[in-house]
Amino acid sequence: MRKNGVQRLALISIVLLIVLIFAGAIVRVSGSGLGCPDWPTCWGELIPPASVDDVDFDKLEDRIERYRKSAERFGRDPDEITIEKLREEYDPIQTWIEFINRLLALPVLLANLLLMIACLRTRNLPRLGIAAFSLVILSALTGIVVVASGLRAGVVTIHMALAFLQLFILTYIYWAGGGGRESRPVIKGPSRAQVMILLACVMIEWAMGSQIREVTDHLMMERGVESRASWIDEVSTTWIYLIHRSFSWSIFIAAIWLGYKAKWEGFVPRFILGIVLSLMVMGVILSFSGIHAAVQVLHVGLAGSLVSAVYYWWLAAKPLEEGGKRA
Repeated sequence: MRKNGVQRLALISIVLLIVLIFAGAIVRVSGSGLGCPDWPTCWGELIPPASVDDVDFDKLEDRIERYRKSAERFGRDPDEITIEKLREEYDPIQTWIEFINRLLALPVLLANLLLMIACLRTRNLPRLGIAAFSLVILSALTGIVVVASGLRAGVVTIHMALAFLQLFILTYIYWAGGGGRESRPVIKGPSRAQVMILLACVMIEWAMGSQIREVTDHLMMERGVESRASWIDEVSTTWIYLIHRSFSWSIFIAAIWLGYKAKWEGFVPRFILGIVLSLMVMGVILSFSGIHAAVQVLHVGLAGSLVSAVYYWWLAAKPLEEGGKRA
């Protein structure tokens, strides 16, 4: 069935959000989260300076007290915020990585704004349209807190959790935005209760993965990005890593079982199995490569795609109704 405007905007929003998750992962693994020490400007400018010599530190001097108060509010030592410290921390590559990440948030904002307008204009899931746009605003505000808190681990995890919550809302709009119940896609085979097993496993695995990323973030802040090759020696001894590594098999087995029940018909079951296999291969690479940065980025980004796809399967997993269609 041809998708309407609301569904197309929801799909565009999902794709843009996943791209932003990939970009956020690049920021995180490269240690670029504080590439721009201020918000919404970057080093006091709308367009960041290309080198430390181009930074107007006099302009930053006028704002330094505000930075300190903000840092103290979010648990960071305000004495760390000095012009000399900022000068030492300036890195043009990290600055532009963080700045591009911020720029990629703008298409997400615009797409969700248009989605909200379309939902309200057509009276098609208007509350969810408002919720999706509101989450974009909330995520942006959380991004300010992330910078102000000096990348405090718990705040970063909340920032990522908000993105995953938005994926759920956008995926529902894409699935249900076609009109009445009879027009909603259906995937034959497993019941919702059965697909929920896979969805629960995926979310538990994501929660454990977030804890592991907090450990690697701490190691990066403490030792620097250059020490990445040695991180796995410490991470692999934690109980959360050992469970996370073994628990991935439950996702693989559940995906195989559900795909078999669906007779591997349609795109969704095969797409999900492909992502699960890719993530497992990446997990092995991360275990033996010293947590390679590029693989870690792909691992985080594909996790977002997996969450959205499995949730879509759960929504569509019910007996075929009169007038329905197979996804």
